Amino acid sequence: MRRLVLFIMYLWLVLPITGLAQDADPKALAEIQTTFQQHDAAMNGHDLDGVMALYSTKPNTVMLGTGPGERWVGKEEIAAAYAEFFKDYDPNTFNSECTWRSGGINGNAAWLVAMCQVTDYLKNVKREYALNISAVLEKQDGKWQFSMLHFSNLTGGE
Repeated sequence: MRRLVLFIMYLWLVLPITGLAQDADPKALAEIQTTFQQHDAAMNGHDLDGVMALYSTKPNTVMLGTGPGERWVGKEEIAAAYAEFFKDYDPNTFNSECTWRSGGINGNAAWLVAMCQVTDYLKNVKREYALNISAVLEKQDGKWQFSMLHFSNLTGGE
């Protein structure tokens, strides 16, 4: 679960707008970038309301992790997962570098994928790992919101 939080923070920090389709609407790109920045700020501050404001209200909104049972559907389950994620890292200690990324926008839908190397701290102990991430956003009521978020990582028996 800890890695999901870090993946999300990483996505906002390192997935530049230029990683999306070259011919995408500049206004849509700017709005998606704003969504990323808002998520990053909320994650760094452990602001559950701020994070959840970025998710779709549709009942089939989903977040997936790597292992069995790491599936959270709907805002209630996703919020409960984030509340646990916030316990798994020290605020403002996250650093990452994506080695590959891609994405696209088609009307009111956008998709993003990335492969990243991540460093963070928990109780002043440095940790390093790799993440694969993907997300789907939909424009709803004039703003971009997450409909699907997925992360995967090698766990090494943690």
